[in-house]
Amino acid sequence: MAINKKVHIIILQGGIKMYQGNYNMYNPYYDLNYRNMESQINNEEIITLNQAIMLINKSVQDEKNDEIFYDNLIEQAPTTKEKDIIKSIRDDERKHNQILRNLYYEFTGQTLASQEEVMPNISKNNMDYKTNLENALFGELNAVVKYRRILGTMPSGNSYTLLMSIMTDELRHASKYNFLIQNAK
Repeated sequence: MAINKKVHIIILQGGIKMYQGNYNMYNPYYDLNYRNMESQINNEEIITLNQAIMLINKSVQDEKNDEIFYDNLIEQAPTTKEKDIIKSIRDDERKHNQILRNLYYEFTGQTLASQEEVMPNISKNNMDYKTNLENALFGELNAVVKYRRILGTMPSGNSYTLLMSIMTDELRHASKYNFLIQNAK
């Protein structure tokens, strides 16, 4: 049996990578036109650093809103164990807020206004505990998508590492909310 030797070129941002391999089977994946692949990628996934900075600014407020929402959720939680789980999530949101503020300052040289100045009035909602847990779960999953987009623009290892820690926290939070939803009555 003859083995066809092919060289596959994949064009990536920042240069060309070449892959050489031995293939004895047809694989339609390798027939893609890599030069046009970038246009096939969901454009919402790829953002500029300036867009990421705007998202970081928005994320500071989002994290503060989450913190307030979780304070209300803690009051609704029926057991000490559930309250402690939600408190740990809320405390992470406080940490995320500070990390994002620091990143914003690193990139812009500007300090964001204090949260009391920009805080909207968030009142207690009238939804039941389980519904609020479900809302919290999907809020965390949406945050993962947002942080993934920002992460792709980070120019340094430190900012990348900080955003990766936030993103993995959000995934942990989603798991915790799944646990709480399963136990909610």
